[in-house]
Amino acid sequence: MPLTWSALPPVAKTAVWMVLCGIFFSVMSVLIRIGSAELPATTMIVARNGIAFLCLAPFLFRHGLQVVRAPRPFFLMWLGAIQVLSNVGWFLALKVVPIADATAISFLTTIITPVLAIYFLREPPRPVRFMALAVGLIGAVVIVRPGFQETSPEVLMLLGNAVIYAGFALIIRNASRDHSSEMIVFYTLASAVPLAAVIAIPDLAWPSSWGWAILLGIGFCAGLGQITATLGYASGETSLVMAFDFLKLPIAAAVSMLILSEAPDRWTWIGAAVIFAAAWVMVRNETRTK
Repeated sequence: MPLTWSALPPVAKTAVWMVLCGIFFSVMSVLIRIGSAELPATTMIVARNGIAFLCLAPFLFRHGLQVVRAPRPFFLMWLGAIQVLSNVGWFLALKVVPIADATAISFLTTIITPVLAIYFLREPPRPVRFMALAVGLIGAVVIVRPGFQETSPEVLMLLGNAVIYAGFALIIRNASRDHSSEMIVFYTLASAVPLAAVIAIPDLAWPSSWGWAILLGIGFCAGLGQITATLGYASGETSLVMAFDFLKLPIAAAVSMLILSEAPDRWTWIGAAVIFAAAWVMVRNETRTK
């Protein structure tokens, strides 16, 4: 008897969604790198949010206009502003930083978020959070290796981006108390699109046919990545999702190697493993103490 999707165990479903998520976001990153030779980062950010919004519309409006009736709509709009700010750092950094390195550094968000939650959400100050942060930062230092190689401003952008996106995650955690995931995604993109369009005005130019293809690819990959990430987080426990989320690194390395002939060095793998180990221990501890 053939195994149907509904009969698959949650761990298998989580694995499928997170692998697809890793593929879509890795391809998006490669397209950003390729597009940066012709397109301004601000133009690509408009496509990333605008086309993703169109891709997600059937998912967001599957229950009609209920997605618009948020209890705190203006609070949710902060997510759009933070997303655009995060996009600026990510898109500018990917122009020069190896994609695997950028992906590895982004894992710091998982560690930084619970530490910030102590101060902004008044969560209990568990020692494991600070220990994980310290170990995670050691992993980031292994990847960046200041003093042994030039530390570019773009790498610092990625480190700052990890903090910014941790703030993004805290707002989502707060909003999830009285908002559905569809509401959160809708207001994030609905506020990000016009803001991204405004900052893109100074660099406004008509893309070539190749440029349009890049923009469409970025937008579609962003939308599909967001859908698969949402389904992945909804299908399994946090610790399970995080284990599969780490697959983003080998996927990003494989995609960038295949398309850009860009291979990560051993220090990227070592640093990423240290960050992941710290995040894994912290997530497991957080799950057990709830």
